[in-house]
Amino acid sequence: MEKAMIEATEKQLDLLWHTLGLCAERTDRRSISRNYFLTSPGYDDANNLDVLVAAGLMTCGKAPAFCPQDEVVYRATDEGKRFALDKLPPPPPPAKRTRFDEYLDECECYDGFAHFLGINMPLYQQRGEWRGREYRMVRYPRDSVYRQYRRHYSLTQWSPYETLEVAGEWAPTMKEAKASYKAALKQFRARPKLPANDFERLYSA
Repeated sequence: MEKAMIEATEKQLDLLWHTLGLCAERTDRRSISRNYFLTSPGYDDANNLDVLVAAGLMTCGKAPAFCPQDEVVYRATDEGKRFALDKLPPPPPPAKRTRFDEYLDECECYDGFAHFLGINMPLYQQRGEWRGREYRMVRYPRDSVYRQYRRHYSLTQWSPYETLEVAGEWAPTMKEAKASYKAALKQFRARPKLPANDFERLYSA
């Protein structure tokens, strides 16, 4: 009997797997979790399931009382269960973990994804009163106590004596401040790299 079912179509095998709650593409559905398939006689699913019944891999019976009584319930036999499990392909390899997956595992230890990645985020500074308010985007050195890991839009408490790594010009809008910062950042990145012992001297000049 089993030899005949080796020629089972992909459709019939999928129906048998679905009956038992199995899924070849999912690692979490590789064991039997149910055993029923409800359908109506004469439909394509029923015709394919009848082939499995004839092969001794399934049975069919009357639908439960809460279902339409013109439907039929198919269930896998013990032989059908073994056949379904034997026909499962090797489980797919686990999905490659990303840095964001790693972050989610310990996100409570960080102030956002940028903090986890060690990204030095720029900040907005603000000065002036309502009608004359100006904005500037800056980035602190990585060892600065003022460094933040989320972009702030209301950073009003700052000092002109703080050391900045990159600073745009003051502008009347945040959009203009951001454009100025991008230009300053481009210049910063274009500067020749200094030896480690010259880094402190550069920022103390």
